[in-house]
Amino acid sequence: MRVRLSAVIVGLVALGLSACGTSSSGTSSSSPTSAKIDTAFTTKVGQMCSTNLEDFPAVGKFPYADFNPRNPNPSELPAVGTYFAQNQRGDGALESAIRELGEPATGANAWNRVRAAALEFLSNAEAQATDAQASNTTAFVSAVGRNEAISKELMSAAKQAGLPLTGACAQLF
Repeated sequence: MRVRLSAVIVGLVALGLSACGTSSSGTSSSSPTSAKIDTAFTTKVGQMCSTNLEDFPAVGKFPYADFNPRNPNPSELPAVGTYFAQNQRGDGALESAIRELGEPATGANAWNRVRAAALEFLSNAEAQATDAQASNTTAFVSAVGRNEAISKELMSAAKQAGLPLTGACAQLF
């Protein structure tokens, strides 16, 4: 979905930005488990996010300007859920694209952490939309809390991997 209820904007990459990592001794590292993801892979991820945004642009305006995700009005939840579902129509394609990216030349462990958090975020966002459509306030609020925790993990993983927290992917997560 293009607008996440938790209002946490995190990203995987910005196009073309990132550097290879350094080892604990300060020397350049090019092993697949290096802490930083290589520039070529960073660019590939950014292109994937840009393609998803182009193929699945945001639909409509969020229905409630004063919506409180921590204390939602149950009568508003179905419209919120419908809005989320409309804006998640590209998430299946995004999930497949993330899985199909493969592994970077460097930073495999860092990428695995980023990928796992991104996939968990997408899964939880889908549950959040479903909970909203069903007016399940308790489950919806729980999903909001999970999204915030997952977003923090994704931001931390992306930062550690050397991925900027801006760009096309920031609009997706």
